[in-house]
Amino acid sequence: MDINSIIIKKREKEELDSDEIKYFIGKYMRNEISDAQISALLSYIYINGLTEDEIVKFSTEIANSGDTLNLSEISSNIIDIHNLSILEDKISLILFSVLSAIGIPVAKIFGKAVNSSNGIIDKLISIPGFNPNINVSKFEENLKNIGIGIASQDLDFIPVEKRLEKLRNEIACSDSIDLIAVSLISLKIATGSNKIVFNLICGKGTYLKTKDEAKRFGKLLVKLGKILNKKVGYIISLTDEPVGNSIGNVLEIKETIKCLKGNMSKDVEDTVVMIANLILSSTYGEKDLDINVARILSVIKSGQAFAKFKQMVMAHGGNADYIESIDLLPEAKYKVPVYATENGYISQIDSDIVESLAKYLGVIRTEENSEIDSTAGIVLEKKIGNEVKVGEIVAYIHANDESKAISAVGILSDAFKYSSKPVLVKTRVLEIYGM
Repeated sequence: MDINSIIIKKREKEELDSDEIKYFIGKYMRNEISDAQISALLSYIYINGLTEDEIVKFSTEIANSGDTLNLSEISSNIIDIHNLSILEDKISLILFSVLSAIGIPVAKIFGKAVNSSNGIIDKLISIPGFNPNINVSKFEENLKNIGIGIASQDLDFIPVEKRLEKLRNEIACSDSIDLIAVSLISLKIATGSNKIVFNLICGKGTYLKTKDEAKRFGKLLVKLGKILNKKVGYIISLTDEPVGNSIGNVLEIKETIKCLKGNMSKDVEDTVVMIANLILSSTYGEKDLDINVARILSVIKSGQAFAKFKQMVMAHGGNADYIESIDLLPEAKYKVPVYATENGYISQIDSDIVESLAKYLGVIRTEENSEIDSTAGIVLEKKIGNEVKVGEIVAYIHANDESKAISAVGILSDAFKYSSKPVLVKTRVLEIYGM
């Protein structure tokens, strides 16, 4: 057996067996394979795909390449929530706080986001003092005492996958659904949660362009979960505009805190409620939506969810003053308005354009070690369905480079589409699959 024969086998669309996958991962861990050989194998996987059995075998071997957690002694209902979004992710932070306040522990290991602004760690470290680099014992302590276990992937989890992800980005294979499945499942195996909910975002600015693609991917994740004795559920959400009002690290922390204090936009609330309801139904067996929604909203209204968020931040060394008074959080030097160019109703905010703009402003990291601008971003003042008049402010650009801020105005203006007739605001959540 040698690496070239494995590459040829995938080139010829043949299925790799357990020994071949184990051989490849072992050789890669020992640095006995060149980047050119790895790139060739990844490229053929990208073109020809993987079978479900190959995905399970790759995921298991990658998970075993580093540390693994067994959290069963803490709880049999530990939840992992994964948001497959490129643009933003205040949803996860809100859900962690809400679920832990209800009594359902949440555990999550985060990597450094590349070509995506949904990196929770990037958002949290924008809070002064916040340290994501905790050891396993501290992670487990936080999970027991607060109900939220969050840590950076700099812990020794799936080290092979971290290297593979970097290479996939370099060779333009980052959008392979099969390789994304391997990445997701290997991390879930390693980090010990027994229930996983995926928020599958479809539409512009995402990996999953259509509802059908998202559904096929969701079903694949459910099948993989069953094979690995993990309960998996998913919701499919449409992104015809960014969820919530903000894109950017500090800006999304501010919005998260506002949401946890009860000031939540309808699209954020709908998504949070649907995911939390799915989890409550699975955990407690309560199928009555009204009862679950009341329970979810009550921990927000009472301040319990906000208290959990604050506890989690403080447990990581974060300064609570910035949580209590978000005006203390750092701000970009320039805040430039974007104006409506037509009279009528907003019909779309193009997520592809917004994603490109986020990269331009420095919100999205394009390489693993590239710097990001934590205060840069976009705040939407108007959303789909809102009536506007020419000259009315529809958004703000936040930037630390004046020339970028000014040129970004025209780019974001092009993302707004208008209709002369009232626009029906559709629900973001298209489908739910329970655990």
